[in-house]
Amino acid sequence: MSGSRPRTVVLLSAGTELTEGITQDSHVRFLASELTSLGFRVLRGLQVPDDVELFRAELSRAVEQAGLVIVTGGLGPTSDDLSRELVAEAAGVPLDFHQEAWDAILARFAGRTVASTNRKQAMAPRGFTLLPNANGTAPGFHGPVGGACVVALPGPPSELRPMFSTGVVPVLARLFGTGGVTDVLWGTALMVPESSLEEALRSGAAGLGIQDIRWGTRVDEDRIAFSLRGGTPAGRDALFEALVSTLGQTRVRRGETRPAQLVTEALLERGARLVVAESCTGGLIAKYLTDLSGSSRVFWGGFLSYANEAKETLLGVDRRTLDEHGAVSEPVVIAMSEGARKSSGAEAAVAVSGVAGPEGGTPEKPVGTVWIAVSLKDGGSSAWRFAFSGSRDMVRRRSAVAALLAVEARLRGREFLDTRMKW
Repeated sequence: MSGSRPRTVVLLSAGTELTEGITQDSHVRFLASELTSLGFRVLRGLQVPDDVELFRAELSRAVEQAGLVIVTGGLGPTSDDLSRELVAEAAGVPLDFHQEAWDAILARFAGRTVASTNRKQAMAPRGFTLLPNANGTAPGFHGPVGGACVVALPGPPSELRPMFSTGVVPVLARLFGTGGVTDVLWGTALMVPESSLEEALRSGAAGLGIQDIRWGTRVDEDRIAFSLRGGTPAGRDALFEALVSTLGQTRVRRGETRPAQLVTEALLERGARLVVAESCTGGLIAKYLTDLSGSSRVFWGGFLSYANEAKETLLGVDRRTLDEHGAVSEPVVIAMSEGARKSSGAEAAVAVSGVAGPEGGTPEKPVGTVWIAVSLKDGGSSAWRFAFSGSRDMVRRRSAVAALLAVEARLRGREFLDTRMKW
């Protein structure tokens, strides 16, 4: 059986909330990138509403055309969650109750009342194998439908992505073989536009005379995860080093990582805690840090000092400094970081103040101007000015990522980066 199935994929994202534009579908991009890196050819990815006839038709078409069909969403406890019923129908089997899945659901609710409708989430098509869900209530499952393997995954990204990586990838290797992809070099690009990463990859491959390495990218909110596959290990390493040479070691990292993870590791090594003082980022730095489990070991907390009065009263920034230099300036952002560090007692502090737009810019400080400062108890303070491009949301996200990378660089005693580069 191994390697005998066609390495083609159809991705079906289930949910009327997707087809009506209420919720953004991030699954196709994630899964397509991962599967392409594993040597699969993705035929198409589409959204299907919670409509029995439409869902049934698309699922039937998918299993006829592809060796692998992945259905995301539709595994909840309500009547409009149709995935398990329609997959069972397509396979021509009934649904079976799995006591071990029900026990896991009860344990997750831990003392709270569990509605009887949740028992539906312990059901799966007969003969299918469950995929445990360590991050939610609905297990996934996989099994044969005709000549295809159908995999059903939960809808929330925080549940789907780890389930795919830890549960589905080994299943695919067993059922489909490696497809000639014996090794993949994974990397992370930080504060790099996707177009710039693509240009650097093409230029690096051309400069090295490499023609047999392919790459794939997946854009997340705070990073771009990329893969280099094919060729030789030496060739992949050479192309990766060419990226580092072009974009800098701050921006390109081996393996999949996140800026907050890099900071957390650096803080743990120093036995230090971090406090944040945020203005234009509005708490986004704190969010990125606390998205990580165990962040309480290194994160003291923060100050959301948006107005000048907040910078004065919460962080002790002198009114004369604000009046003379403005809130978006080197003296103010340094004062913010030092005030936060002294007030909290933390060993490290980062502060951000900027013009996120679309209003508020001036000729001297146009939209996208952002100052970031890092203050260390045993290392003094440093500040950098950035000129970010893009929408208000993009400026805020890029500012938060830059702030985290600045902290990491200072903690590790490295040069941060050349802020004259375009973002």
